[in-house]
Parts: sequence; structure tokens; C-alpha cells
Amino acid sequence: MIERYEQKNRTWIDITNPSTEEIREVMEEASFPADFANDLTVMIPHSKTVYEKGSLKITLDFPIVRRTDINHPHEIKFIVTKTHLVTIHFEEIEALHRFGKEFEVLCVLKNGKQAPTTSLFITMLNYLYDAMYIKLDYLETKLKDVETEIFNEHEKEMVFELSQISRRLISFKQTIASHENALNQLRTGLSVAFGKTHENDADHLENHYRHLTRQIYTLDHTLNDLRETNQALLSTKQNETMKIFTILAFITFPLTLFTSLFGMNTVTTPIVGEEGDFWIIAGIMILVSIFFFAYFKYKRWM
Repeated sequence: MIERYEQKNRTWIDITNPSTEEIREVMEEASFPADFANDLTVMIPHSKTVYEKGSLKITLDFPIVRRTDINHPHEIKFIVTKTHLVTIHFEEIEALHRFGKEFEVLCVLKNGKQAPTTSLFITMLNYLYDAMYIKLDYLETKLKDVETEIFNEHEKEMVFELSQISRRLISFKQTIASHENALNQLRTGLSVAFGKTHENDADHLENHYRHLTRQIYTLDHTLNDLRETNQALLSTKQNETMKIFTILAFITFPLTLFTSLFGMNTVTTPIVGEEGDFWIIAGIMILVSIFFFAYFKYKRWM
């Protein structure tokens, strides 16, 4: 499916899940090199930047946080020429859809000479990075909810929640890390494709990327701290439970041994057969239990 956005001297063509015919049609209109079209109909496993005079192509992956129907990042291929910006992706991407709505508003409201397509390309990438902050805010909110639940004594339930957040954050971090090399090549690519005056266009984008990376690592540290806190509380509870069971075993073992001795089928068993023998044995057992309980309290084991 092809969507087209035009603004005087520049055109943005957005293609979802392209066919070979659609790629051929767009390549003829935008006049980008045939080499750029080699992988436009399939996803590739890594981010990369290629360029030549008058054209630039960069492939970037963008992480998914909330959606569960897709188990891989969103891949977007950007092709920039002097008159066209082409974006190619294989699923509907909400951030691109929102950018399209804003682009249409700009077409109506803006007058006068328009900025080059490189400016539109940089603006779009910055917009997509801003959208990733929203995803990080979502993960941060989830971590705050987990923190509240941990200190409300729901540590066991939070083990699964922490693992789910960790999985999403690891995927997010790996996906964003793949941008570094592509963005490093972007500065050179803009210079070669459109002239040295465009090198500085990548500065704000690189700053945006570094700030995003710092926020990711901050969330990662927070996640690790919460995981350690949750594990410590779980271990403490388990230790308390084990201590109680150990104390109970230590108390009941001598009582069990005591009753077993008096249950033996012998002729000379003491106390058995005397008047009030049951109450004597029961009283001894109660005294032994009280003694052990007092001893444990004295040792502060209880």
C-alpha cells in the first residue's frame, strides 16, 4: 500500500509491505539507484547506511513495547533523494501514521519556500525517537507499579512481572544499540549525497540518540535494583518460613520420640498402668514443649 504526502518541492512516499511492482514504480518516480532496491521487499537482520551522490538509504529497527502480536522490531527503510523521501515498512506503525497527520497539517498551514527533503528526513527520525520516549515512559510506569506491589508484600507475583519488563527492556536496548553504527555512517552519507553543508543535520539526531540511550540504561539499573530488592525480600520470607518449620520439627521430634517410647508393648514401661498415667505423660509433654519454647525465645530464634 502506498501513501503519498506532497508539500511543494518535496514528496514523502510511505509504503507498507511493498510489492515488486510498487517498488519499481516508486524507484522510477524518486530516481534512486537500482542498488537501493535490492532488499526493499524483505526485512534484513541489521541496520545499515548506504549512499552515493544525490541519494541516501538507511535501514533502522524500532523497538516494540506494548504490542504482543509481533515478535520482532519494526523495520523502516528510509530512502532520501533531492526531491523525495521514501519510507518502507512491513507493518502499520503508529508513530509514522501520526507524523503523516502532522505533515498534512503542515502542508496546509506552511507557505513559502520549503526545506529540503534531508530536513524532512531528520525531522521524521527525531519524531520517531520522541515516540520511543513514550515507550520508555510506559516501561517506567510499569516499574513504579512493580515497586509499589513489592512493598505491598506481593513479591512472589512480581517475579513474573519483572521478568516480562526485563524481556522488553533487553529487546529495546538491543534494538537501539543497532542504530549507533548506522548513525555514525549517516553524517558521512549526508555529506557525500547532498554536500558538506548537510553534515550538521545529524548533530541533533545523534544527541537525541545518546539521551535516549542514557534513559534506557537508567531504567535498566532501576530494573536490576528492583529485582535484587524483590529477591532479597523473597529470600527473607523463605528463611523465616524455613526457621519456623525447623523450630516446629525440633519441638515435635522429642515429643514424638517420647510418645513412641510409651507406646512400646513392654511389661516394665514406667508410669503406664498407674493412676492418672495419661495426664502424667501429657503433662510431661506440655512441660517439655514449654521448655523448648522458652529456650527459643531466650535465644531469640522466635
